[in-house]
Amino acid sequence: MPEKFVLDCSVAAKWLLPEPDRAPALGWFDRYAAGEVLLIAPDILLAEFASLVAKRNRRKQISEEQARQAFSLMTKCAPRLFDMRPRLFRALDLSLRYQLSLWDCVYLALALEHDCPFLTADRRLLRAGRGGHLLVYLVK
Repeated sequence: MPEKFVLDCSVAAKWLLPEPDRAPALGWFDRYAAGEVLLIAPDILLAEFASLVAKRNRRKQISEEQARQAFSLMTKCAPRLFDMRPRLFRALDLSLRYQLSLWDCVYLALALEHDCPFLTADRRLLRAGRGGHLLVYLVK
């Protein structure tokens, strides 16, 4: 069975949007598509991505059509998604302990539950995850 990783939206966004340092994120996508790794995420990944493309559109960085296309593609290539609700108590504990957003901590809670590494492009999450004794990889 392939090694499992929790993937956060900061990395998944690099798959579909023009972002700096995309190559490492695309490398993870290639490994995922080839079945070399199993990527998982809480189901809030889709809402976070929708929010991100809407923000990019408001800032005139992408068109409405580009936002819709990117979201449609994300729904097709997203990692295996898990319901966030059962993870909210643990996520709240992590949020209070590390002073991070609850949404970020849902990803951390999933990684702890599955005892697997966490992939992020967010340096603050990297530090907090390591404080929680998680194996966290910065994808930059």
